[in-house]
Amino acid sequence: MLIVLLGPNGSGKTTIEKKLEQGGMYRLRSHTTRIRKMGESEDAYYFVKKEDFKKVDLVESVLYKNSFFGLSREEVKMAETRDCVVTLDWNGAQQIKHRVPFAATVYIDCPIYQLEKRLSESDKEKRKKIMDQALLDTKCADNCDYLVRNYDGQLDEACAKVLEICRESKKIQ
Repeated sequence: MLIVLLGPNGSGKTTIEKKLEQGGMYRLRSHTTRIRKMGESEDAYYFVKKEDFKKVDLVESVLYKNSFFGLSREEVKMAETRDCVVTLDWNGAQQIKHRVPFAATVYIDCPIYQLEKRLSESDKEKRKKIMDQALLDTKCADNCDYLVRNYDGQLDEACAKVLEICRESKKIQ
């Protein structure tokens, strides 16, 4: 089973993904051409050069902030035999939905005022861009298979709901 998490910055999708991984679900790793950030785990992505990225057999790919990101066919194949989770943006999720029929898209919902609180203190222009993008992202919710609320104080419930979706989706297949 493949669970694809998406939602605006600050909604908790990456935190949910990490908690599910700690609970035994396999986290798919995307390839990226961007440089690893200070303090970022080496296994956050497959960090590759642009010429190597072009050689990867990708199921989905996007260009974001001048770096390529993509999920390989080899990674997605793991979801045929085990429960997997991945966090993608809307474009990547749509590509997966067209190519991987057993994937379930889960939109992680959070009220705008809570998103604003969760965002780190950054310059006003950057914050405005993030919030503008969040408003666009919320419009994608209706096109996802499921919606999970991750309001303040509901992280454990959100994780439990995603696990329930995974179990139910496997029954349907």
